[in-house]
Amino acid sequence: MVYTFMEGVDPDYKQLIEGYLKKFFEQYPQTLVENLLVTGLSDEQKKTILETLLGQGEKSLRKFNEELLQYRRENYIEPIISTVASLPKDELAAMAESLVNLTSFKRRVSMDRETVGGPIDVAVISKGDGFVWIKRKHYFPSDLNHHFFSNYYSNESDS
Repeated sequence: MVYTFMEGVDPDYKQLIEGYLKKFFEQYPQTLVENLLVTGLSDEQKKTILETLLGQGEKSLRKFNEELLQYRRENYIEPIISTVASLPKDELAAMAESLVNLTSFKRRVSMDRETVGGPIDVAVISKGDGFVWIKRKHYFPSDLNHHFFSNYYSNESDS
């Protein structure tokens, strides 16, 4: 989900398209040479034409992939990075939590394995402040353990 958010395209979908186009550009010239250019050409001429078409297909595919990457950079990656670079720490933490929640939600409503989910702990680590909890779950329900929290917070004020 983070990749999809940053790049604007699902990585599996991107890989599927790139794989299909690569196969197309490798197989189509052979089909052309075998079926359309059979009359009056020697095997050497067919081989030369095939090599030329394969080379041109490879160049076209490389150019296509470069232009798509450039589009993703200009329209997705760079705007997000420039915005994130100026966010305060609390908003960075909220963004990280949102991305984890989004991943969890996607996995829950799809057939993917649920690799993330449940309550999320959020912390910020910075040079100036060190490790700071923003949101932290407890391993037990707080409403059933009032004594723990009253002892925990009373000991904290004694320090």
